[in-house]
Amino acid sequence: MADRWLKANCLLASTVAFWLSALSPLPQIGKGISYSLALVASVQLVNESRRLIAQDARRAALTAMNQELEQVEIGLHTQQQEEALYEIYGAAPTYPPEVDRELKTSLEHLYKEPSADRADELQTSTSEKKALYLAVKSLIEVKGKTYVLEKVLCLSGGQWQKGEQILAQILEEGRQNEW
Repeated sequence: MADRWLKANCLLASTVAFWLSALSPLPQIGKGISYSLALVASVQLVNESRRLIAQDARRAALTAMNQELEQVEIGLHTQQQEEALYEIYGAAPTYPPEVDRELKTSLEHLYKEPSADRADELQTSTSEKKALYLAVKSLIEVKGKTYVLEKVLCLSGGQWQKGEQILAQILEEGRQNEW
């Protein structure tokens, strides 16, 4: 590459030198030869410049492609790590979109409630019952029955039996309605 730049700079210097010598007080034949050599050198300079431009464009394109490949490789590596973590911890989402939406809605509803002591008030519509059932079922699968009783239904200690009854009622109603 430095060789091409050196050649281009030498051609430029010789073009300028021949052009200036043609402007100096030389006989007509000397001026004609200087103009001819300046013209030939400038044509070669243009050709060499085209090669340099193509070479620089190629190098820039290769650099951009290599950067893109590195970014894609990093993205794929990250995705593989995420999939491995999902497999390890069993948190891979396997629900259809409508069930997933219902789960999110029900979990948001459960999160906004100060306590689950008002479970009877929550069960007013079928969609809310279904959402509660799906949320409880998924929490049992992921966190376990104890987590649902203590954190979601807020029934622990002396109210454990009551919590198990409410949980059984929610699960039975979901099974009966085939949610």
